[in-house]
Amino acid sequence: MIKVAFCSEDSEHIDAHFAKGSQIVIYEFGPSSYQMVDTKYFDSSIPIDEEDDKVNLRINAVKDCSILYCTQIGGPAAARLIQQKIHPLKTEPGTKIEEAAQKLQNLLIKNPPRWLQKKL
Repeated sequence: MIKVAFCSEDSEHIDAHFAKGSQIVIYEFGPSSYQMVDTKYFDSSIPIDEEDDKVNLRINAVKDCSILYCTQIGGPAAARLIQQKIHPLKTEPGTKIEEAAQKLQNLLIKNPPRWLQKKL
């Protein structure tokens, strides 16, 4: 089983920047199925002094995930995710989470890349 995070504004699409999005939707993937298990919410109206703090909040929210989908992510934030063994993937804005999840599930069933096989 692996967990995968999707940065979203509406819980249906991958349409958010990693450090600026209001939600991260988390799915759990098994050998033959997947399901949504959690949504982490971030209140952008609460001022956070440092950009680093926004990134830290989000990294802590996805610390048990193996993959993170987003529309944009800064280089330093991506590097920090990779240090935590979380693989960031950028995707086209507006991609449906369900479509990305189905494609990932098919990849996991048929022929996962070697780095992903290690996480399974």
